[in-house]
Amino acid sequence: MENNELTPEKSLQIINEAIDKSRKDFEKNAGTPMIFWGVIVLLFSLAVWMLLILTGKLEWNFLWFGIPVIGWPLYPLVVKGRCKNGGKSFISRSIGQIWLAYGIFATVLAGVFAFIAPHLTGYLTVALLGYAAVMTGFTLKNNYITAGGFITGLGCTVALFFFEKEFSPLCVTVASILNLIVPGIMMNRRAK
Repeated sequence: MENNELTPEKSLQIINEAIDKSRKDFEKNAGTPMIFWGVIVLLFSLAVWMLLILTGKLEWNFLWFGIPVIGWPLYPLVVKGRCKNGGKSFISRSIGQIWLAYGIFATVLAGVFAFIAPHLTGYLTVALLGYAAVMTGFTLKNNYITAGGFITGLGCTVALFFFEKEFSPLCVTVASILNLIVPGIMMNRRAK
């Protein structure tokens, strides 16, 4: 008679294989949403930067709130049809929670800083973006995303001390390319 009992080693192997498959499945479907949000952030950051340069009025930082206002209604129209929406895995839920937390913190803190120190809004959201990217990179075991997140988070902190307040949107522009658009393109290419 055959023994079908699982040893602890075999159980761990099965769990690890399931997590690896979940990670690979997530990466197949994650590129397009990352590119979408990266482009939205890129467009808004360039608009804020140009308006700050042209007018010198910090009130243009309130445009950052347009990202979710424009992005969420467009998301289902642009992204949903282009991604296979499989079941929710542990990896997809974990990464979704990381980015949900980022969105909540970035929105609330940007709302507070918009009234206290509007010029810090861009730097703050970039530092948080770097942290969310690092956590995503660790979860996916993707060294590019992890390194990009560290460069973004630490780079914006350094930039805060060396650049004028009008240049914080450019940090957001670079961060959207480094942490969203390029990894999204890489994931889409790898999925093909």
